[in-house]
Amino acid sequence: MPNEIGLLEAIYTQRQITRYRPDPVPREAIEQIIDAAIRAPSGGNTQPWHFIAITDPELIEKIGSLYRDLWLGSLGATPAPGESPVYGAARYLAQHMPEVPAMILICADHSRGHAPHTPGQPIERGRYASSVWLAIQNLFLAARALGLGTRITTTHIRGEEQIKQWLGIPDHLETVCLTPLGYPRGSFGETVRTPAPQVTSFNHYGAP
Repeated sequence: MPNEIGLLEAIYTQRQITRYRPDPVPREAIEQIIDAAIRAPSGGNTQPWHFIAITDPELIEKIGSLYRDLWLGSLGATPAPGESPVYGAARYLAQHMPEVPAMILICADHSRGHAPHTPGQPIERGRYASSVWLAIQNLFLAARALGLGTRITTTHIRGEEQIKQWLGIPDHLETVCLTPLGYPRGSFGETVRTPAPQVTSFNHYGAP
């Protein structure tokens, strides 16, 4: 694995990666970034998360193919006129999702929160999102520190029942985010965002 980088460098160069090299991701790296994810704060320290690392090529191909079909079925098999570069990159990922070297499915465990799930009852989607997304950001930053790319995707939710069946996921787990994981083709580079002063106020809205 490459040398780790500092936290601020990881934050300032974190990108959503859509193009991955075929190189396998070491299990040690996956375990390390998940260990970083579980250090996130959570409401009431309930830690309502579960991570499923997917490295089996057959499972990746099955889940990736489902993801591809769902994405292209929603946004079209061919680009719309004037499709933005952002959607073009997402389209590329959808087409190549079956080939990514690894995936991590991040779930909310409804048996671990303040109102434990009652077997046989539907779960309340999003109930633990405020805690789980903090863990996801930890995971993404740790991956970046190790030179690994990630991307927020939620398209899989439309095929959640099939994915749950393939992976043996119980009813009390809600799938929240499916991220590909791998070494990017090309570099990370500094991100470009709206400058902080344009989205920051002190004491009163709009006050510099």
